[in-house]
Amino acid sequence: MIRFAVACVVLWAAAPAFASDLVLREILQEQPVSDAPDMKVMISRVTVKPGGAVVEHNHPGDEHAVVLQGGTVLLSDGQEVEYAEGDVLFFSAGEMHGGLRNIGGTEIVLLTTHVVNVLEPFRWPAE
Repeated sequence: MIRFAVACVVLWAAAPAFASDLVLREILQEQPVSDAPDMKVMISRVTVKPGGAVVEHNHPGDEHAVVLQGGTVLLSDGQEVEYAEGDVLFFSAGEMHGGLRNIGGTEIVLLTTHVVNVLEPFRWPAE
């Protein structure tokens, strides 16, 4: 479970967090949070094609992800991590994640849910 907190095929941030067009993020739905006008929930489908990379980043709110189609990623520290269908990831607000590349031969697909403050940028890259 710790490896998931370190890794995050998640990946998942706004397009600028992605290193190329090998990572696609499709927003499926955005809705305001009831009784919290400054907050919204975003549900996205993220596809990381073979060779695709996600830079290290964070968000101003929580991120949850479910792996729909797994694969192997290489982390920035050289560690290989295998994600399997059904794996669940969680990143709390401000927690750095990403910093990985899909080194397998298949796409990695996730369903992500972000709960974020609409008054702040969606994501911040690592310093």
